[in-house]
Amino acid sequence: MKKKKILFILNTYSFMSKSINPKSSMAKIYKKLNEEDKTWANFFYNKLKSNYYTEKDYPNLNKIILGSDEYLDFLENKINKFKPNLIFSSIDNNKINELIGKYKVMKKIIWISYKLDERKILSLKNNYDYLMSDNNYILNLAKKNNFTSFKMLISNQLMSIFKIDNYLKRNDKIYFSGSLGNDFTNRLEYLLYTKENFELKVRVRNLIESYKILNFLNSILLKIFPTFTNYLYKKKLLPITNKLKFINEDEVFGKVMLDELRCHKFCINIHSDFDRNNTINARVFEALACGCLLFTDENKFMRKIFKHKQHVIYFKSKNDLKKKINYYRKNTKTAYKIAQKGNQFFINKHQCKIRLNDFKRILKRIE
Repeated sequence: MKKKKILFILNTYSFMSKSINPKSSMAKIYKKLNEEDKTWANFFYNKLKSNYYTEKDYPNLNKIILGSDEYLDFLENKINKFKPNLIFSSIDNNKINELIGKYKVMKKIIWISYKLDERKILSLKNNYDYLMSDNNYILNLAKKNNFTSFKMLISNQLMSIFKIDNYLKRNDKIYFSGSLGNDFTNRLEYLLYTKENFELKVRVRNLIESYKILNFLNSILLKIFPTFTNYLYKKKLLPITNKLKFINEDEVFGKVMLDELRCHKFCINIHSDFDRNNTINARVFEALACGCLLFTDENKFMRKIFKHKQHVIYFKSKNDLKKKINYYRKNTKTAYKIAQKGNQFFINKHQCKIRLNDFKRILKRIE
C-alpha cells in the first residue's frame, strides 16, 4: 500500500529564531531547528517517517526569513508540491487557517490549547475537519458546536534517567521557564513570592506589569518605538512594576532549555488561569523528563494522574509552597526519591513514545 503524506505546520516563537543564521539556506535552517526542537509535535514528525511521508513548515520562522508576504506563498507552494493527505497544524494564524481551508480534498486537523471562545471555535471549524486538544474546556466547546475533536495529552522527549549522585550535584536554585501575560496573574504572584524567599533561575517571555494600564501603555510604546522600547526592556527599565526583570534571563527552548533544566534539582510550575483544572501544561512533562522535583499548583485534572509526594509536590498557598521548598531543600535524599519516581512514571506512561501511539490511533480513525 502506498504510504500517505502528512504535512506538519508547527508553531515557533520569535525567541526560537535567535540562534538561526538568516543567511543560511532554508534547508540548513530547518535542519538546525529540527535538532533543537524537542516538542512532542516535532517528535511525531520525525518518528512517523517510517509509516508516512512527512514534511513540515515553520510559518513564523519563514515570516522572519522571507518577509510578511512571501511566507504564505512559500507555504502554499509547499502544500501544492507535497500534496499531503493530511495537514496537521499547531499554529493558529488567521491567514494560514484561511489558506488551509481552501484545500477541500485534504483532511485537516488543528491542535489548540489556549484560551478561546465559541466564535473562535466556529471559525476554526470553517477551515479544519478536526480539532485536537488536551484542554477539557476546549473539547467541551468543540463538542457543543459539533466540531469533531480528539483528546490527547502533550508530552516531552525523555531527557534524563539519573542516579542519586547526579541529582545531589545539581543546582539548588528553583527553576522556572515560561510565559507571563493577562492569563498568568496567579503565576506572576507566585514567582514574585518565591523570588522574595529563595534563589530563582528565571527565563520568562512577556514580562508584564502589575497593572493593566501600564501593560497597555507599554504595548503602545512597543508599537510606535519598537527599538527604543526593547532597549528599555533590555536595560531592565521596563516593566516598571515587575521585580522579576532584575533576575530574568532570555528565554531558551528545546534542547538548550532541557539541558539547563537537567542541571537543577527543583522546578516550579503554576498553570495559567485558563489551564487550571482543565489540563496539564508543558512544564510538568519537561520537569519530569529531566528528573527534577516539581513543585506545582493544585490542579484537579492533574491530581487524577500525578500523585502528591509520589511523583510531584502540590502546594495550596504561598506559605505552603515556602514550607515545602524549605523541607525538600533540607531533605535532598527524600527529594531525589520523589523526583526519581516521577521520572520513572513519566518514562512508563507519558513520554513522547507513548503519546505517539495515541496519535497513531487518531490517524487511523480519520484516514
